[in-house]
Amino acid sequence: MNLKLKKLFRNPFVLFLAVWGIVNLLQARFTPLDNDEAYYWMYSKYLAWGYFDHPPMIALMIKIGYLFFHNELGVRLLTVFSQLITLYLIWLITDKEIREKKGNVLIFYMLAVLMPVNTVYGFISTPDAPLILFTAVFLLIYKHFLVEESSKNTILLGLSIAALAYSKYHGAILILLVILSNPRLLKSLRFYMAEAIAFILLMPHFYWQYSNGFPSVKYHLVERVSAFNPEHVPDYLVSQFSFHNPFLLVILVWIMIKVKSGNLFDKALNYIFTGFLIFFFISSFRYRVEPQWTAVICVPALILLFNNIGFKPWLKNYIKWVTIILFPLFIVARLAAAIDFLPLSFLKNEFHNKKQWVNDISTIAGNRPVVFTNSYQQPSVYTFYSGKLAYTLDNLSYRKTQYDLWDFEEQVHGKEVLYVPHLFSDTYKRNLTKKMLTKGDSAFIRIFLDFQSLQKECVILNSEKYTFSRSDTNVIHLKLFNPYPYAVNFKNIELPIVFQIAFMKNGMMEIKKNIDLPGNISVLSPGDTISVDCKFTLEDLPSGSYDFGICSEAGILYDTFNSKLCEARIKD
Repeated sequence: MNLKLKKLFRNPFVLFLAVWGIVNLLQARFTPLDNDEAYYWMYSKYLAWGYFDHPPMIALMIKIGYLFFHNELGVRLLTVFSQLITLYLIWLITDKEIREKKGNVLIFYMLAVLMPVNTVYGFISTPDAPLILFTAVFLLIYKHFLVEESSKNTILLGLSIAALAYSKYHGAILILLVILSNPRLLKSLRFYMAEAIAFILLMPHFYWQYSNGFPSVKYHLVERVSAFNPEHVPDYLVSQFSFHNPFLLVILVWIMIKVKSGNLFDKALNYIFTGFLIFFFISSFRYRVEPQWTAVICVPALILLFNNIGFKPWLKNYIKWVTIILFPLFIVARLAAAIDFLPLSFLKNEFHNKKQWVNDISTIAGNRPVVFTNSYQQPSVYTFYSGKLAYTLDNLSYRKTQYDLWDFEEQVHGKEVLYVPHLFSDTYKRNLTKKMLTKGDSAFIRIFLDFQSLQKECVILNSEKYTFSRSDTNVIHLKLFNPYPYAVNFKNIELPIVFQIAFMKNGMMEIKKNIDLPGNISVLSPGDTISVDCKFTLEDLPSGSYDFGICSEAGILYDTFNSKLCEARIKD
């Protein structure tokens, strides 16, 4: 080993990164996949410029790692290295004078370890991992850009903005907050050039959105947003308080109140930290906010805490004592994620029960594809651990996922499949067979010999607004078309298709009514379109305004929307 290499490994910061990296590699290898990780692994099997829920960066990272290891470590390999790079970049961003003071490198280690985000995304592969990495990249470049708006810094800034956007859509919030912290950027030609570079690089993703009907835009900005409902606010406050370590969060808020931003860069850090928390606090009045949606604030938080560690003499001792108290708990938590020794349902459901569950279902299925319901996670986990084809059906109460964009429905059509629904209603219990699984679990299943479903949009409504009567028989004109490369058999022996008209108010189902097709219609060939007039009555539905759509049921399979939602006024 030459002198330069020896000197490098004697550097305490490099030594910490090496140890931290080895720990995370071991954790990545021996911890079963999280439910969402399996879903993103499925992304990586079908690389594209975009996906229903997220941009493609996490898929690319998993794809590269999986080339080296065909197991959990492969899924997480680049995530482990991305965090090491993130911590190194944050170290470079911190105040040079402070980081060169004796003993402060140890404080940096402690702060990094005390942040649960760094523990979670030290090995868990979700879109937050690349978002955190490129947040650090962006902030380092932005710091240099504030000093010198050179061509080099402009190009790098544009590249980092594009990388943020390709990681997670939350990157747009980060850029907006930086602009709010420094409105003079809007007068900078170089900043517009950086944005132009990012826009050009993002063109493939924009085209993917356009080609697929802007699914991510509809989902994030329309479908998941509900009416004003403050019941999620307490959950948001509690989850954020715990997710970002209350012992650090309280100190950081206190420092930000007491210490004024000394420059534009510090101001940007403050805006990012507070802006994300405020943005999602407001959002929690409309929908449930997941704790990890603010994970990116760990970057400005670590910088601000470390740069102000000398604000009060007792702060360093406080950090040391918090580390002494919490570090053993963190070790236990990490071991419990890898080894099933704690009787916690969260850990069992998220990590430990998967392999046995997959083995049980796989044994029953044999070589048949498996069709699950209302879950993008179950088919992903099943495919990862069994290597077999799985699909999921969404009913009216569940959201669309990437599985609705893939052609898996076509791959299981006409095949003998194992059907494993997620709910055990009385109807299902009568029509399905109960199977006992390992460890006392059970599943209701059924084997279909000639499977067909109707998940795609295949009904065209002539208008956006309708008026129906409660007292008279209503007639609605529909155009049915076949979007599949095979014929749709409405009178399939096992799974005959019945169309329904469904009325909803504030996102909740009010009523569904069967609408019968003419008796002479039994098969719709690929690409064909037919026009039908369907009758129905609404005597059970109160007058008022509703959203409605056309849905269908294939035998005992769950109902699913086959048209866009339109407005309806029900009159007496």
